[in-house]
Amino acid sequence: MIKKRNQLRGLLSELNSTVLFDEPMNKYTSFSIGGPAEAMVFPRDERDMSKIIHIARVEKIPLFILGKGSNLLVSDKGLHGIVASLSSNLSGECFRQIVQTKELNNRVYLYAGAGVALTRLLRFTIQNGLSGLEFTAGIPGSFGGAVIMNAGSYGKEIKDVLDSVRIIDRDGCPADIPAKDISFKYRGTAIHGKAIAGAVLRLRKGDKEKIEKTVQENLLMKKKSQPLNKPSAGSIFKNPGSTRAWELIDSVGMRGASVGGACVSPVHANFIVNTGRATAGDVISLIRQIGSRVEKDTGITLELEVKIVGK
Repeated sequence: MIKKRNQLRGLLSELNSTVLFDEPMNKYTSFSIGGPAEAMVFPRDERDMSKIIHIARVEKIPLFILGKGSNLLVSDKGLHGIVASLSSNLSGECFRQIVQTKELNNRVYLYAGAGVALTRLLRFTIQNGLSGLEFTAGIPGSFGGAVIMNAGSYGKEIKDVLDSVRIIDRDGCPADIPAKDISFKYRGTAIHGKAIAGAVLRLRKGDKEKIEKTVQENLLMKKKSQPLNKPSAGSIFKNPGSTRAWELIDSVGMRGASVGGACVSPVHANFIVNTGRATAGDVISLIRQIGSRVEKDTGITLELEVKIVGK
């Protein structure tokens, strides 16, 4: 174990990036849950990110790309291998920048790094009178995570405003892929396995006051219907077809159910909240109870939306 750790230190010492070892993951997730990452790297630029991918592939070291840590549950034992964090202030500016790339008629094209917080990106569009991202109000996480998950709300999804996605492939080579060439689905895309460096958004010029009013209305609805004041990972299960997962969970009497410090939110039954001392084990146990009860009583198998990672 010590030999492997020293070998990992040696490999990562070639980078120009900050590297932390045994870094607690609960500091980096919206659930405030998770054991230590064996090695947490904050890539300085795309070149270092390419090196990280190359090292992981050649040395067969597990690699996990981390944004803002929402929609994520990390094991109590943590993560083996390398975690590359793109949203931290220790990460390179290239992963956290927002830049207008071009303007065509009433369209404005913005490039945003994968590590940009969705809240910051939305605020930028409001300030600059750009319409198209109002539906993301209240959605936590990073822009890169939103692309990977094809995040959506109010009948709209990220794919609807994407022009292209910049990736770094398994060989460490950067490439720009037109959005039309990417297969999107409900809460997912076909670009897993590659690191997203950023993406170009296709937005419209609009009225600042109208845009902000819509955003505030969307936020108000979210605050009324979701436990935004408690640590969580957002929706735990995907909606099965036209049926809402929270309705199924509610119908089988699981609203308010708890295991340890994990509790099904009384506000929204498809949210599990950390009441203060929840472990990943608590959450997983509760997830299994919910899934089992729903399948037994309704015959419907719920599919996870939250991503569970770790040892």
